[in-house]
Amino acid sequence: MKEKVISMRNITKKYYIGEPNELEILHGIDLDVYSGDFISIVGQSGSGKSTLMNIIGLLDRPTTGDYELGDLVVSEAKDSELSQIRNKRIGFVFQSFNLIPRSNALSNVELPMLYAKMPKKERQKKAMELLKLVDMDERYNHRPNELSGGQKQRVAIARAMANNPDIILADEPTGALDSKTGRTVMDLFHKLNKEEKKTIILITHNYELAEETSRILTMKDGFLEEE
Repeated sequence: MKEKVISMRNITKKYYIGEPNELEILHGIDLDVYSGDFISIVGQSGSGKSTLMNIIGLLDRPTTGDYELGDLVVSEAKDSELSQIRNKRIGFVFQSFNLIPRSNALSNVELPMLYAKMPKKERQKKAMELLKLVDMDERYNHRPNELSGGQKQRVAIARAMANNPDIILADEPTGALDSKTGRTVMDLFHKLNKEEKKTIILITHNYELAEETSRILTMKDGFLEEE
């Protein structure tokens, strides 16, 4: 039986609580994700999918509801604890790459390991192995401005893998790429899912990409429905 890595029950997210313009973005979300899943959450802009991603990724807390990430009960954890767990257990891949401009590819991949206080030699070795995994080891000394969009995204994926996280959260990872480069990035996610056994949650508005995943969830007006 697969291990459950995410369990969400009746998650809501409200802003301006108690004010006349109170706004509820998420309306009672239930979600279970199991180890090794490759799921997509599809929705238009404003559907609530980014808000949900921020809660899954421990970047934000729900207003009400229960969220368990593995054995962690999120509502009981302190903010400092959440940032440590986020660094260890979740790898993020964003549409805008979020690489540090002044640092080369190797240093960018090393960053999460630096926060995790891994010794320098070990850190560099692991970063190099990860760059090799995404076919970027020959560009280890290049800065982001010397790389194409697809190359930047591959470096970002290597960085997401740095602390061997349980889950990779990818928010519109092909959004800034042409279709051929986007294909390369999706192939890489399939490889990480199948060969490295990573649980991947893909947030996208692109239905074609979603159809490549084993489960499709649709976000509409703050509600989540399974296909």
